[in-house]
Amino acid sequence: MTDHILTGATGFVGSHLLADLLSDDTTGSVYALARGNSRHSAVERVHKALEVAGHDLAHDRRRMTVVESELTEPLCGVAPGSTPRGDGPLVFWHLAASLQWRRGLRERVFRTNVDGTRHALELAASLGADLFVYVSTAYTCGTLHGDVPEALHRPPAFSNVYEESKNAAEHLVAEFGGPRSLILRPSVVVGTSHDHRPSGSYTGLYGYLSELRKFREMLGDSDESVRFTADRSTRISFIPVDHVVEDSRAIVEAELTTPRRSIYHVSARSESAVGEFTDYMLKLLGLEDRLFIVDDAFEDPSTLERFFAKRIEFFADYLRREKRFVRSVGPERSLPFHELTRFIDAESTL
Repeated sequence: MTDHILTGATGFVGSHLLADLLSDDTTGSVYALARGNSRHSAVERVHKALEVAGHDLAHDRRRMTVVESELTEPLCGVAPGSTPRGDGPLVFWHLAASLQWRRGLRERVFRTNVDGTRHALELAASLGADLFVYVSTAYTCGTLHGDVPEALHRPPAFSNVYEESKNAAEHLVAEFGGPRSLILRPSVVVGTSHDHRPSGSYTGLYGYLSELRKFREMLGDSDESVRFTADRSTRISFIPVDHVVEDSRAIVEAELTTPRRSIYHVSARSESAVGEFTDYMLKLLGLEDRLFIVDDAFEDPSTLERFFAKRIEFFADYLRREKRFVRSVGPERSLPFHELTRFIDAESTL
């Protein structure tokens, strides 16, 4: 049986991957690397993340060992011997990352996402891992758009420091002389296909919806309307988290048997258009007569328009440039607009 070590077990995709590994009878030992905080221990945080992910089978967790760790320290702060090696293959999954993106946080983000990846690689090498799996993002392509290949990117620019740091970490993984590595790139991940609930996510689709909701609250009784720039026809690749886990595990199992390539997109077709899902959100929030998409930049924005543009700064490039992620292995995934509305509705009822 294959043993697994993973960082990022308290995060969105990490908690769902951990739940899937624990529910699989063919999985060996599972080591979840996590850190405690001032309120909760590492064990408590991992168990809470599993609950949010919908995993409630306590007996499955007997195969899991939570290891106190700190990503920014050498070897992730893991003491020797705390993750004993079994007889089968060992896969090291690295999912932990900072999702911060504002320019003023660049040094902190790089310390977590790049230095932390180096520490994880060194730990995997010291443990004799058979495969190091780096879960990155499809958006390491930066401002490149159109058809995006499964290859390392050197784009002319990035939309934000998060993309830049994940791109730098990919190059580090590719150049590191340790265990064989694999880079997996999910696109925009939403909740589960089973019940459509966010199940631990607060970014991407949900971050955009949250900003619209906060702006509605800020508008209050004001009757002022606000314009913002986007391309209504731009389509975005959304994929449910359980599909990401299912496809990632299938890729890893295949690569353990027969190595083929080192980078895979874990994505769906770019299908849901910005205009469609934004209009749906605005109507849901009662903002259809208050917020308006315009195609081109406009002169003399109002104070509210400048404020709103700042609030959705992270999403601006994604709303204007279509990226179609080339995918070399199946199954083909698709999340059309009519299905995406179920994820929006499920978040709005929480």
